[in-house]
Amino acid sequence: SDLAVANVSWALPGWLPGAVGRGWRVNGIATLQSGAPFTVNLGTDRANIGTGRAQRPDMSCDPNARAPHTAAAWFDTSCFSLPAAFTFGNAPRNGVRAPGYANLDAALARTFTLQGARRLEVRWEVFNVLNRANFDVPNRIFGSANFGRIFSTGPARQMHLGVRLSF
Repeated sequence: SDLAVANVSWALPGWLPGAVGRGWRVNGIATLQSGAPFTVNLGTDRANIGTGRAQRPDMSCDPNARAPHTAAAWFDTSCFSLPAAFTFGNAPRNGVRAPGYANLDAALARTFTLQGARRLEVRWEVFNVLNRANFDVPNRIFGSANFGRIFSTGPARQMHLGVRLSF
């Protein structure tokens, strides 16, 4: 899958009057990733080789081409069928793409100098600033009731407020 990461750090100019408004820093990290490829497998031993080996179904079309891309049906499940008994399916390895990933994390911080060598840092961090739902990989077991469905996402927005005293 393709990946792009960008990082920014910016020392803000005095945006509030007085000493409290000076010395603030903003940091941000943006991450964009295309969907990772994954393999659709059978939930049964169709080729009669025993358990432990991942067997694949037959694939008759591109499951990504007419994909609904919803949590209820991420890819076109009608492209897959059960192979003939005692045969291996023709579905390729990594033939389906999972949802992509996009995330923005940010922080606002300021370090205050106290007496001597002591410093006090105040930091507000926000993870997943846009509160975007980043879907996990869909169910990839052909023949299961939930084939092609997504049941989880990455974490929602989280915020941390931190204070650190260095001495």
